[in-house]
Amino acid sequence: MKVLLAESIHKVGLDLLQTEARVKIAKDNSEQSIAEEIGDADALIMRSSPLPGNIIRQGKRLKVIGKHGGGIDNIDLQAANEMGIAVINVPDANVLSVGEHTIAVILSLAKKLREAEGALREGFFNQQASLPGMVNKHGFNALELCGKALGIVGVGRIGRITAKIALQGFSMRVYGYDPYIDPRIMKELGVEPVESIDDIFKATDFVSIHVPLNEETLDLVNERLLNLMKPTAFLINISRGGIVNEKDLYEVLKSKRIAGAAVDVYGKEPPAPEHPFFELDNILVTPHMAAMTDGALIRMAQDIAQATIDVLKGVKPKNIVNPEIWT
Repeated sequence: MKVLLAESIHKVGLDLLQTEARVKIAKDNSEQSIAEEIGDADALIMRSSPLPGNIIRQGKRLKVIGKHGGGIDNIDLQAANEMGIAVINVPDANVLSVGEHTIAVILSLAKKLREAEGALREGFFNQQASLPGMVNKHGFNALELCGKALGIVGVGRIGRITAKIALQGFSMRVYGYDPYIDPRIMKELGVEPVESIDDIFKATDFVSIHVPLNEETLDLVNERLLNLMKPTAFLINISRGGIVNEKDLYEVLKSKRIAGAAVDVYGKEPPAPEHPFFELDNILVTPHMAAMTDGALIRMAQDIAQATIDVLKGVKPKNIVNPEIWT
């Protein structure tokens, strides 16, 4: 059997796959390179690059498409269903790392780490005065997280671990909006449920987005919601770029209607060098790196490799996105 990888994965996963199949890594993750190799592949493992239906349909032997991560918005699920191909993912493997990244950027925004570090390197503090005094004089005073309100949109796996760290590590007040989660479950987690997404944007100091990208959530965060935020509040998007309307967020940040934002994902990846966000000094931008940690990379590789092998052996995997095709 042949397992095709759009991009390499951790050695732990590669070694596991090679015990059962011949592994081929595409020369790059372009549609053309995948198309060149998919014809005789029994399995395909993707990261975040697009996998459209016209490429999937060329995989005449494909039995399984694996997502090295949680979100499957880059995979044409309808085409996979038409072909009877199992689509699998590993939604638990990177939860801790993404939750940690969310808290890390919240801390960076609250403590003004990027701005203060840049100013210090550029000699801004090279004056005859005490450093704390200059910090105070020039507006680099930071925020304490204790007692601040964190609003979480999407109280799933990542939203819950983020809430846990915020509650137990920083004594923040955490509010959650998720129409698919029983409010009683949120309360058991220490999260105060709200009935409307508007309440999250109106009342909290940090709004963190943790929902999948689909037709329902495309451009979910737009000018209307952003304008509900307090001028001292921050937006964090570590989920998918299409969930936040980038044009609207740019305008809100440019006019300083909110204090700032942090994004790890973009509508088109990689973002162009002239992306409007790069003009702004009140947004922290990172290159879709939240899940790229030592622990998460091992778990994702190992879990997707094992699930792929399971499908090829006819064993129903733990996480199958389209169970209706399984016979």
